[in-house]
Amino acid sequence: MATLTFALFCALAVLLIHWYGGFEPERLGAYDLAVLGLGCLRLIHLITYDKLLEPLRERLEGGRGLTGLLSDFVSCIWCTGMWSALITTTLYFLGPWGRLSVIVLAVAGLGALLQVISRAVAGCTIEPQK
Repeated sequence: MATLTFALFCALAVLLIHWYGGFEPERLGAYDLAVLGLGCLRLIHLITYDKLLEPLRERLEGGRGLTGLLSDFVSCIWCTGMWSALITTTLYFLGPWGRLSVIVLAVAGLGALLQVISRAVAGCTIEPQK
């Protein structure tokens, strides 16, 4: 059921981009891939880990049917990753406003990534106090 749903949304995304956006594969560069990757990273983290959506995850937990499917979606980073990739890619190719929303996610993702790196470096270089 989940695979069929995803396939239908992929088809819908292709149609939306065809009708309202633009996709030119030959113009897709490293910058676009970096923005899409960082935007997807941030969206995955937002859905699966951040406090902002914690009440939603708790409400869906243990559900059956559609609720169970949504519960799996918000608790599995691999499932969330596929959907997040579809969402960010579709938004990115729908036009300037969609691209802006993905860039905002990418900047937030880069900031989060730099924060994790700086904490790891600080933890390795600062000697514990005795």
